[in-house]
Amino acid sequence: MTRHGVQRLLALVLALAVVSIVPTVVANLVGGRVGAPVPWSVAVLTAYAAVLGLLLVQAVRRGAAGVPAWALVVVGNLALATYPLVARDADDDVPWVLALSPVTVGAGAVATPSLAGALALTGLHLGLRLALQLSGVWTVPVDVGVQEAVGLLVIATAASVAVLSVRGAARQVEAARTGADRAAAAAAAARAVELENSRWDGIVHDDVLASLSLTAHVRDDADRLRARAAAARALASIDHDTVAAGPTTVAEAVGRLHLAVLDLHPAAAVELPAAPAGALDEDTLDALSAATVEACRNALRHGGSGGTAPAVRVRVRVGGGRLRVEVRDDGAGFDPRTATPRLGLALSVRRRADLVGGRALVRSAPGVGTVVLLSVPVREEDR
Repeated sequence: MTRHGVQRLLALVLALAVVSIVPTVVANLVGGRVGAPVPWSVAVLTAYAAVLGLLLVQAVRRGAAGVPAWALVVVGNLALATYPLVARDADDDVPWVLALSPVTVGAGAVATPSLAGALALTGLHLGLRLALQLSGVWTVPVDVGVQEAVGLLVIATAASVAVLSVRGAARQVEAARTGADRAAAAAAAARAVELENSRWDGIVHDDVLASLSLTAHVRDDADRLRARAAAARALASIDHDTVAAGPTTVAEAVGRLHLAVLDLHPAAAVELPAAPAGALDEDTLDALSAATVEACRNALRHGGSGGTAPAVRVRVRVGGGRLRVEVRDDGAGFDPRTATPRLGLALSVRRRADLVGGRALVRSAPGVGTVVLLSVPVREEDR
């Protein structure tokens, strides 16, 4: 519970305390045991009704000021202090104004931030009760007066300890919540940095190094055209705007995947789902698209034999809350148990998938080709 919640709870408790004294006050008024002029009684009861209304407002509305507790202390003490001045004569019955004492003492425990403050307010109230007895309007034996004083001190102590405990727990909850929010913000910032680093690492490996490699091995005009196209892709990747965008529908994401694959390898066979549903975050789509393209590039780069490029098939599926991409080639393959981990698979495929909560699996064997399985989480479309 937050501090605002504690304030609302305490306001509700005080409101119930005020309501609890209504039967006693009504019984005294109906029975004619008023002991004070009607205007004074009406003024006191009106003040309590106003404070009760403020308490109910604070209990219901978030962010209402915590003044009513102090108002109860002031009204209760003023009523007790002025009663001897307006009382018509001594009465053997207990004045109904004394029924306000538990509420006044309890409100003091809520109003002050310490046990010492609550006991100080209780001492002030007991002094007013003593003045009432010395005035002759109300007299009780000493032992009864002591018992009532001890009872009020116990009420003040118990109420103050309970209130301080609840407030302390609320502060701990808010501190824990603040710490959790800061940790989440730090984790989000770290993830953003890692995503950006991964993006640049991928650009360097997938585009820049690939462009430089093609340029270094140019033999004819066709090679020059390919090197020029690779350089253009590298520049476009470097200039790509990384400002966060909203979610992309899976249907649009599938279309962008299709174009990315065909832009790299126009002869690739691409199988797409009929009517995919859901949405992807932009960074998830970027990571999946880059990983898919790199898987296709690896197939062309390493899967060919005798100067012939392998056949590449890309299959896209949606289901079970995930978007899955399978990149399969019929090239030379390799033995994952003995082969040196390739930088493209480790950096541009696996790492990219991991950073967006996805998975990347590579299956291969000599002579049977390679299969790269990618999947990322899909969320429901915003409506």
